[in-house]
Amino acid sequence: MDEKTIVIANTMSKVEKLVRSQLKKGDDPLLIASALMAITRNLYVESIGVDDTIKVFEAITDSFNITEDMLKKMRPTIH
Repeated sequence: MDEKTIVIANTMSKVEKLVRSQLKKGDDPLLIASALMAITRNLYVESIGVDDTIKVFEAITDSFNITEDMLKKMRPTIH
């Protein structure tokens, strides 16, 4: 793995542990996800600007649609 991938993987691991330690009530996952989205948006805007941040978020939402469409067509089974 290259250095950037390692930073991403390590950060994801640390953040997920922190987030999971904060889950107390049924709606906490959505509330915490909202906070993480706001932080993510702010970091992107600070790093690449509003216009490119919009493009990143559009690409993310497109990937959700593509994945869901693929899953509907493939109907994978869990073995």
